[in-house]
Amino acid sequence: MAALETKRLVTDNGTIVYHVYRNPDQTMVNLYVHGLGDNRKWFPKHFSTYALDRFSWIVPDLLGHGDSTKSDEAEAYTMDQQADYLAAILEKEDIKRLSILAHSMGGAIAASLIELLAHQETLKARPSLLFYLEGNLDAGDAFFSSQIAKMTFSEFEGQFDSWCDKILGDSKEEPMLNFVTAFRKAGPFTIWASSKSLAPISMKGDLLGRLLAHQGISMYFIFGEKNKGVFSSESLVRKANLPLLFIPEAGHGLHTENPPVFWKIVCELIQQESNQIQE
Repeated sequence: MAALETKRLVTDNGTIVYHVYRNPDQTMVNLYVHGLGDNRKWFPKHFSTYALDRFSWIVPDLLGHGDSTKSDEAEAYTMDQQADYLAAILEKEDIKRLSILAHSMGGAIAASLIELLAHQETLKARPSLLFYLEGNLDAGDAFFSSQIAKMTFSEFEGQFDSWCDKILGDSKEEPMLNFVTAFRKAGPFTIWASSKSLAPISMKGDLLGRLLAHQGISMYFIFGEKNKGVFSSESLVRKANLPLLFIPEAGHGLHTENPPVFWKIVCELIQQESNQIQE
């Protein structure tokens, strides 16, 4: 079984830690952009369990998350800045063909990344595939971040433990326990500063339009079936007549709550895109 490599990228705001694996038979690389408070720690088990070495991967800890540096500057956590760090990783790894899997907050970061790659001619990576995994599209998706963004940092810091308890609730399920552990590790400033950027971008409601402004990218909008009909962003996708898929027996953590079905669906679409590229 092939092994993931752990690498580091030094930026002006700190060091980004990321997993990378390059399959020599695959010209397209899949970039996984996690959501608010999450990190890359879940990925190695999935990589080995679901034979993900069929493809090439980059899976980072966003700034302030996981093992990446925590900056004390709020500006370091904007969606545009996180996209800048990802673009730098893509340049370092000499990526040319790109697929993006963007979960939750990662959706807003992906929108900024796609724009950055389109507008800066010096950047070589070109996305051809996007999986929007309950990624933020409108105010309805900012259910946590909008509440946090209304607080001062000192207010949120004082409530951080109770926020973690509220997110966990009565759940004893492993995916939720792991997420809350990651959320705690990210810490109050990372969560607060990220929310201050994410919430207004989501509430503006133009993220879908920003995505659709870019031609030549196959886009799939994927939700957990438990959330079917819950989010207004689903209605936006339906009205735009875009590919909409649901992962059964899963909620917002669709990639960890039902990984066999999630990876079956996603890997088939990745393979389909890879075949078209190589034809």
